[in-house]
Formats: sequence, structure tokens, C-alpha cells
Amino acid sequence: MKIGDLVRVKDCTRTDWGYEELDLPCACAFCHTSSSRIGVVTGPAPRDQWHVMFDFGEWRLSDFDIESGDVEVINASR
Repeated sequence: MKIGDLVRVKDCTRTDWGYEELDLPCACAFCHTSSSRIGVVTGPAPRDQWHVMFDFGEWRLSDFDIESGDVEVINASR
């Protein structure tokens, strides 16, 4: 990731959080705010992370999130 990249966070599945047994809605920030899950990288953050601005506010992501498949760069900045 780098400043200006447009990123997308993958959709949650109910099994990600273990809520399927309790029949509870997902409580992650993206589901809770009905986010588009698309954000722009605004700058570096502590601990090898990045500040990313989403439609509900700022969130931190890391390069590991990309490596694990939880986030994808959908439009790289130049």
C-alpha cells in the first residue's frame, strides 16, 4: 500500500466472528455502519500500518491485511 491507493476490504462472513451460533448480526465497523468498504490510503501509521479514510471515518490497515486477502488495492496511485 502507498498514499493515494484505493483499497477495498472484503465482505465479512458470519463465520468470521462466530456469531452464526448466536444468531447475532456482525458487529465489525464496516457492517455496523453499512460501509461501502472502499477507502483511500491517507498516510503511514505506527507499527507498519496505514491510515485509510473510509465513508465512516479513518481506520488502520497493514500490508499483512493485503497478504492475507482481507484487503485488495483496487486502484494504485502513481
